[in-house]
Amino acid sequence: MKIIHLCDYIQPKLGYQEYYLAKEHARMGHEVTVIASDRYYPFQDYKNTVEKLLGSRFVGTGKEIIDGFKIIRLKTIFEIGTKVWLKGLEKEINKINPDIVICHGMQDFNAIRIARYKKNKTFKLIYDDHSLFSEAKHGLTGLLFYGFYPFKLILKRADKLIGVADEVVEFMQKNFKFPRDKIIMIPLGADVNKFIFNSELKDKFRKQNCISAGDVVITYTGKISKHKGPHNIMLAIDLVKNKLNYPVALLFVGNIAQDYKDIFESNLIKFKDNKNIHIVQINAVSNNNLVSVYSATDIAIWPKQASMSMIEAMSCSLPIVCCDFLTERYKNNNGIPIKEDDIDQLAKAIEVLVNNSDKRKEMGLNSRCLVQKELSWAVVAKKIIE
Repeated sequence: MKIIHLCDYIQPKLGYQEYYLAKEHARMGHEVTVIASDRYYPFQDYKNTVEKLLGSRFVGTGKEIIDGFKIIRLKTIFEIGTKVWLKGLEKEINKINPDIVICHGMQDFNAIRIARYKKNKTFKLIYDDHSLFSEAKHGLTGLLFYGFYPFKLILKRADKLIGVADEVVEFMQKNFKFPRDKIIMIPLGADVNKFIFNSELKDKFRKQNCISAGDVVITYTGKISKHKGPHNIMLAIDLVKNKLNYPVALLFVGNIAQDYKDIFESNLIKFKDNKNIHIVQINAVSNNNLVSVYSATDIAIWPKQASMSMIEAMSCSLPIVCCDFLTERYKNNNGIPIKEDDIDQLAKAIEVLVNNSDKRKEMGLNSRCLVQKELSWAVVAKKIIE
């Protein structure tokens, strides 16, 4: 089949859903095209967080083949926030004449344009959405947006509506007014062949970053920013530092947003003279290099919001600590859920996992099993186009 993945932005070095699904659908034998803009996502404080890894935001128009699928970058006529208007979108889709169009996101121009274009067309139109309540529009802005945005048109034209997490499904019901029986929950995934524990990579990474073999390594990966709140991990560690039975290495992988630097670094100072708490912070690495990070890790933590990286960590047999609304990610007794910004809950989770190596191992194996069974891209990609 001819499959189009329609999205505002694509960054292959960072992975993300649109890249992995396109790669997996191509591996399945389909003719796959990703249509996106001529630029990368406008990450917060782009210069300090991802520019060193990705380069300039403005990639330019053109076509390229990567990992078995084609990327077509169209000219951006205008960009409002994280929404772009692509020049010649309908013309490009018409040339491809797809069997399936998968539109990533329901709250942007692409979603409306493809819904209108679908009229009298025979291709199957699939939408997915990633919206969480913590990111919802509120007040008058929210009332106007959710009241006047053409969600009814999307509902009418869609052949399948997908929420990528349990909370997203609830969000689509409440804010988009979609009937529950019209929504399918199909989660995000991980590449189980790439993200698998490797003892050699573990030893090499720990040696390169001066982490001893006896340390229990607690890792956070992603944007080091206020919205993600990685400093919460240090606040929690500070509460239980005298209750931990093993030395701990806190590993932060990512670039620090400029407006968060003072908050983050002021917490680092707390552990300057603590011989049992070792802190390592390295710049963001490409998605391919995260396997080394997770292989060297014992516990992976994301204290706020959601991140696809936690599924990749799970695939490397790690126990996770994550927000309690991500129910599909800790359902196999493979993680400890916490409330956002609840430092006491986070501290308790850290104490339990640091002090119990058998529990870490058991939960890590449960993580791997859950990913293989339900959260691998191979499983996810197949479900989406069934």
